Formats: sequence, C-alpha cells, structure tokens
Amino acid sequence: MKRCPQCLFLYPESDVLCDFDQTPLEVVDDAEIDRATSPSKPRGRALPFAALIGLIVGVIGFAIYYGLSHQTRKPAVAIQPSVIGKLQSLPPAPDVTLPSPSPTGSPSPSPAPSSQPASTRISTAHTRATSDPISTSGPGMGTRQGSKPVILLASGGKIEADEAWRTKDGVWYRRNGMVTLLKRGEVKAIVTR
Repeated sequence: MKRCPQCLFLYPESDVLCDFDQTPLEVVDDAEIDRATSPSKPRGRALPFAALIGLIVGVIGFAIYYGLSHQTRKPAVAIQPSVIGKLQSLPPAPDVTLPSPSPTGSPSPSPAPSSQPASTRISTAHTRATSDPISTSGPGMGTRQGSKPVILLASGGKIEADEAWRTKDGVWYRRNGMVTLLKRGEVKAIVTR
C-alpha cells in the first residue's frame, strides 16, 4: 500500500501521485497502516470524554438561555418614581376652549353673487372659494322685504327657502340656517312669493 504524506490518504500500489494534492506517494508497510487505522487506547478514551464535555456545555448553555428568556419581563414602558414626581410638579395645562359648533348670529351680505371677475374664482369638483354670501345666520337674513324664494325642481317638487342665488355651479339656497347647492339640471325655476 501507498500513502500520501500530506493528507495521509491510502492508495493501492499501482498509483504514483495523490489525487487531491498531486504529492508523490510513499510506500508504507502493513504494520504502520494497522497503527494508523486502529484506535489506540488513549484515543479510544478521549472520544467519550470529549462527548461528555460537549453534552455538559450544551446543557449549561441551554439552561442559561432558558433562564434569561423566561424571566419575568418588565413592562415595555415603565415609569420610574422619580419621573412621576417630576410630572406631578409640573404646572397644570391651560384650559383650551374649542370653537362652538353652532352658528353665530352675525349678519351676512346680500345674496347677490360677487362682482369679482370669473378669473379670480377658484373652482374644483368638490369645493368653491368665492366671496359669495354663504352664512348660517337665522331665517330671513338678507331677504328683500320679507319675500321668500321658492325653488321649483325639475322633478316637480318645490323648496321654500330663506334665500336663493344662482352661480356657475348651480343654485345655492339657505333654509333654516343650512346652505345647500342644487345642480343646474335639478332646478326648473326660482319664484318669489
């Protein structure tokens, strides 16, 4: 038999070079091959001892991991007593009054459309920003001599309004403090009583 001096791999007598590292092979007698392939007594005892050491280290590592991961966890946001004392010593927050959702009784201008040129008006599909008279003041505000408009709808119905005015978007009317827009096609005529 022959053996590679670098990787110690065994080859038959007919081979000349090692297949792995291309080193020339050495001739080895059978006694040396038996020594290399048979486990010796110190080597036979070392393997079980190393396995036992590995098992002990693994058990200790698992115990440490388990102990750390299953400890009683503190809450994510814990307020320390010193922080609570600082919060209690802060001055109280000022009172904030929110605007009232109910309309105010301020007078509004007459219901005629604005005299601004059409180029300064901003109009989108959902909103319209002009200086046209839109307010939620009480009924009869801005009407002429107590006359109230009646909007005749294309569907045959009618709406008695406090005020009504035409714009390029359609007909706006105010009734009981609520301002509403009707599309042009929905309105047949506006008459005054």
